Amino acid sequence: MVGNRVLAAGKFDILHLGHLAYLQQARELAGSDGELVVIVALDKTIENERGAPPVFPAEQRRRIVESLKIVDRAVLGYDTTDHTSIVVDIQPDIIALGYDQWTDIEALGKRFSELGMSTKIVRLEKRDADGLFSSTLIRKRIIDYYRENGTPRI
Repeated sequence: MVGNRVLAAGKFDILHLGHLAYLQQARELAGSDGELVVIVALDKTIENERGAPPVFPAEQRRRIVESLKIVDRAVLGYDTTDHTSIVVDIQPDIIALGYDQWTDIEALGKRFSELGMSTKIVRLEKRDADGLFSSTLIRKRIIDYYRENGTPRI
């Protein structure tokens, strides 16, 4: 059996075990002979969605994600609000959505159908990530620590 080309996407700011659980599930969908392509959000995309810049710049996040054994290729997202354009360019068999990635699956599926694509959209499950599994929680923990203990001398 030939593996699938699976597309996963995210911010991947402060890489953590929740990201690894998500990417591992996406890798499982690709199969050992498939391809896992990961889209890493641009800095401005994160700023628009979160209201704050990422800790690591986009190219550094992309390189970190691409260095993972389970990832075949990592690319930067496009500077557009049309998130289907990068999908059209990559032509995945499957899009792997994280349990916490909110998108209108029905509308997205309809759009792909209109474009003549048979890309499946799969919502992945939340897996136990043993520890801090959110960049937001990690940032909060760091901020709380320095509020309680002061800034260290560097």
